[in-house]
Amino acid sequence: MSNELQQKVKTVHKIFENFTNFIELNDFRSFLLFTLTSQVPTNILAQLGLGGNKEVINLPYDPVYSIYYQKINLISAGSLIIYVKNDPISNEFTMSKDDSVIRSFLNPNEMSLAFRGKEKFLLPKITDFSTFDVDSKLTIKVDDIFHSLESFLAVAGPNILFVADASIESDPDLVFAFNMMPQMPSRLDQKSLQIDVFFDQDHKTRDKNYLKREEDYTINYLKDIKEVGHAELYKSAFSLILHVKSFTKPE
Repeated sequence: MSNELQQKVKTVHKIFENFTNFIELNDFRSFLLFTLTSQVPTNILAQLGLGGNKEVINLPYDPVYSIYYQKINLISAGSLIIYVKNDPISNEFTMSKDDSVIRSFLNPNEMSLAFRGKEKFLLPKITDFSTFDVDSKLTIKVDDIFHSLESFLAVAGPNILFVADASIESDPDLVFAFNMMPQMPSRLDQKSLQIDVFFDQDHKTRDKNYLKREEDYTINYLKDIKEVGHAELYKSAFSLILHVKSFTKPE
């Protein structure tokens, strides 16, 4: 392995040094977009596929830690928890997709892309004791390092991209996606998770919420999705960008 690649792998391991099972997002809007992207297979933004009834979208809330979270069960690495710290958005157990609270987080274009019928939200209150009460460090393994974001989108095709913004301006931001292919750990007590990565030296994803890949594979960086026609949907691909606030376990 070249020195350059060795250094990049070391950088990834440094960023994920204390990573256990948790990814904290910046705000509830990001979490809501992630939930819609993950749970609605027919959605333009669909990727991880948490499954379930397409007309029922779960927003679990943990009143002990004051977080909304989604739990993704991984074959070889336990569970991955995506969460955001937030006060309850409602005291009701069910919520219409047309509720003013939901509309306050999504613009009309996102509403039209996210929903197709009579979807509703369920807001169960749950503490996932099996994950939150256990300290289980995950070993992050780099699968592919992409040398351009065009290559990342064209080959891996991720509809969700996480970004760990660098704290120093001269350092690159780490753009990554989880490789959900099952892995056999080398040790029985080791839990591993593979990721694909790209080092964004120019910080092109900063303050952006979406990537739009055109038919000719050029990329547009978007803060918002404007009205999209059927022809554009056929010729373009969209990816949701989620900026990571921390890899810290909620307390």
